[in-house]
Amino acid sequence: MAALHRVTPKKKAQFLDALAQTGNVRQAAKAVGFSANRFYVHRRQDPPFAAAWEEAMQHAMDIVLEPEAIRRAVEGVEKAVYYRGEQVGVEREYSDTLLIFLLKGWKSERYTERREVFHRGAVELLRKLERIGTMTPDELQAFLLEVEAYVNRLDGSS
Repeated sequence: MAALHRVTPKKKAQFLDALAQTGNVRQAAKAVGFSANRFYVHRRQDPPFAAAWEEAMQHAMDIVLEPEAIRRAVEGVEKAVYYRGEQVGVEREYSDTLLIFLLKGWKSERYTERREVFHRGAVELLRKLERIGTMTPDELQAFLLEVEAYVNRLDGSS
């Protein structure tokens, strides 16, 4: 392979700098004259490069991606409005979805969906299930009645 087409340590460093500034692998690779696939191969084969890649993406998250998400969620973006093929104005669109993700990420204890499931007796039933092969017919019958009662409580039909 010609030196011109080799991913050198200098090219890797340039790629990582571009990645940190853009958060976009394809754009960073193109900036240094390679395809993104070339750098993905190096990431798989070079653990220190993979770690530096993660660091660059974290930097991009802090300076590019997160601020852009906030801007789109809070300030919105202008979209052209067309009527009969002609632009007649602009409207501002906001991203509720981005705002939800940001809130859940920053204050997960407050904005994460809560689902509480109570399984009273389930652990004890599972412990008994592990012993099912050693149960006598009477113990097995009692166990099955216990399971039925438990299921009925879950269904609210008892």
